[in-house]
Amino acid sequence: MKISQKLFLAFIGLTSIVLIATLSLARWSFDQGFVNYIHSLEEERLHTLSNSFSSLYGQSGQSWDNVSVQQLNTLLRVFSADPLKLVTNGDRKLPPRPLFVDAIKGVDSGPEERVRRGPPPHLRDARKAGPPRRLGPPTSIYNPAGERLAGDAFDDIDGSISMPVLYNDEVVATLYSNPIFEVNSISAKAFAKQQIWTSIWIGLLCLSLAIIISWLLARVLLMPVREVVKGISHLSKGNYSERFNLDRQDELGLLMNDIDHLAVTLENTRSAKNRWFADISHELRTPLSILCGEIDAIKAGIRPFNQQQLTSLEQEVMRIKHLVDDLYQLSLSDVGGLKYQFESLNITQCINETLLSLEDKISEKDIAVSFTADEPIFITGDAMRLRQLLANVILNSVAYTDSPGRLSIDLITEKERLLIVFNDTKPSVDVSECELLFDPLHRQDSSRVRRNNGAGLGLTISRNIVEAHEGLISARPSNLGGLCIEIVLPLQKES
Repeated sequence: MKISQKLFLAFIGLTSIVLIATLSLARWSFDQGFVNYIHSLEEERLHTLSNSFSSLYGQSGQSWDNVSVQQLNTLLRVFSADPLKLVTNGDRKLPPRPLFVDAIKGVDSGPEERVRRGPPPHLRDARKAGPPRRLGPPTSIYNPAGERLAGDAFDDIDGSISMPVLYNDEVVATLYSNPIFEVNSISAKAFAKQQIWTSIWIGLLCLSLAIIISWLLARVLLMPVREVVKGISHLSKGNYSERFNLDRQDELGLLMNDIDHLAVTLENTRSAKNRWFADISHELRTPLSILCGEIDAIKAGIRPFNQQQLTSLEQEVMRIKHLVDDLYQLSLSDVGGLKYQFESLNITQCINETLLSLEDKISEKDIAVSFTADEPIFITGDAMRLRQLLANVILNSVAYTDSPGRLSIDLITEKERLLIVFNDTKPSVDVSECELLFDPLHRQDSSRVRRNNGAGLGLTISRNIVEAHEGLISARPSNLGGLCIEIVLPLQKES
């Protein structure tokens, strides 16, 4: 299965789970809120009914014995407002009281008033008016002793809604009403069914929108991934010139930048490999061509085979041997195959010994070397490899310095490191090419060209030796007019 399909299904699955959970919780919350709403309405009804009974209690001599059960049941069944509270609002007269209130109180309103208002509700024709309408669930009233005065009897009075009847801040009775936990009326069931279907249609609509949005998101989010796959495909086919043009600041953008950097590195490595093969072929072809030419000349009798010709052939063979040795040393240093035996050594003595071994070559080139260091400076390193490092740097300076010339070697200690500075006279090197001197077989187009039989691998080997000693080597134009090579090595730690 493709990543796009997995991502699409993940979006749909997550949306479906969230949608089902949201609709279920919304339905549950609606049911609970609806029941709580009905309960709150019932509490408001009981509160108003409590005020009516409180007024009736006060007008009946503050005793329930003066109130009949029929009067209490009538008030419980047909109660629709606060019929017993006498309220005035300035000069404004309220509507006349219902006759059933007069009946409860035992007051005769007179024949004219009875004719105008009509018979009380409990005496009206049942065929016309029907049975008294109950406003709310079954309700009953109990006195403070727990005896039921009127209303319906409850099996579990503790689970009912209660409301005290207060008269002068004293509980004179308690109203009880059965709470409604389920709405079983036809209209309520129809309303609940309508809500369920509405939720289903809303869920289907949201799911459809989620499918469309998930498909679009999967395409948009996977677009850079496809670009990455395409770029890696180009790299695997050897096409290192392709670059990503998308400017992104997220993780995919970092991945694209790394792939671009990898492509540049691979392209440079391929170019370096091709240049390496070309340079090695050139370095080997030159002495081999000379050898073949001289041997052909000797075979043809053009040149006599004497000591001079033998010396010439030996020089070309030694040139090839020197190149092969340098290549071998470079390959060992690149793969970490050079063996190092670190020990405490005096770098001052090591430089003097190296200069003494190269005295003949330095004299032949007429190069004046200045090095004075009286105090011994100790470092931790491999004596043989450090002599090889010093010899490579000194011979490089001798080979590329005009005669007569000068080479200055200085030792500078700074805190926990040692600086070995080599300065020679002209010609110099451009600043842009200074770091390229440490690349294998690097060729310069300036006046400081190769002037001996070396292959240009000495400084490359020197850099590997310095890095093995946890140091640094760099090149820059010298203040003497030539090249300055600076080597930084750590000093020996005091025990």
